[in-house]
Amino acid sequence: MNQGPAVKRRYQSPLRRAQAQSTRLAIIEAAARLFIAHGYVGTSMDDIAAGAGVGRATVFASLGGKAGILKAAYDIAIVGDDEPIPLPQRPWAIAVRNEPDAKRMIDAYAAMITDVSGRVAPIYEAMHGAAGADLEVRELWDAMRKERRGGAAGFVGFLVARHALRTGIDRKRAGDVVWALIDPSLYHLLVNEMAWTPAQFRTWLAETLGGQLLQP
Repeated sequence: MNQGPAVKRRYQSPLRRAQAQSTRLAIIEAAARLFIAHGYVGTSMDDIAAGAGVGRATVFASLGGKAGILKAAYDIAIVGDDEPIPLPQRPWAIAVRNEPDAKRMIDAYAAMITDVSGRVAPIYEAMHGAAGADLEVRELWDAMRKERRGGAAGFVGFLVARHALRTGIDRKRAGDVVWALIDPSLYHLLVNEMAWTPAQFRTWLAETLGGQLLQP
């Protein structure tokens, strides 16, 4: 029976895919270093290509323009790798929301925020500086802040589910408090500028969150 012409399937070798992923990661890492050192505006696509040891065309083919590269650098900093697994699905995030004791949950959350902020604070500052100069970055900045606001509200929801939210503070106010305290710029100020250790920041964050949100 005639089944028509055979359809050619596109073949991609595992080696080629691995090479492309390695190149993409090299570009992102080079761009992140440059954005942090020289700012977004002060970094050109040629600078990124040279830093990654590839051609300018390869940079565009792999990641598009500068705004796309900045977003990729931020996304990797958030989770610590380039695996396509969102933060809420990471084991350490799941462990936080599954902790039944509110005090221990806040301690674990503070530890998670400290780890994430340690990676993301420098590129976060670069993005903040670029948001006023580039419309695409401004859109990324607004979306990122909105996403973090949602994460803060979600954390408050975990406390409410455990009947642990302090009397006299409503969910919106509690979400505002969490949103402000988990801003990576606060980590940048206290650790990177004021020379706190990450352990000191983690302890302070846990104590402050607990004092603001939990019943005495």
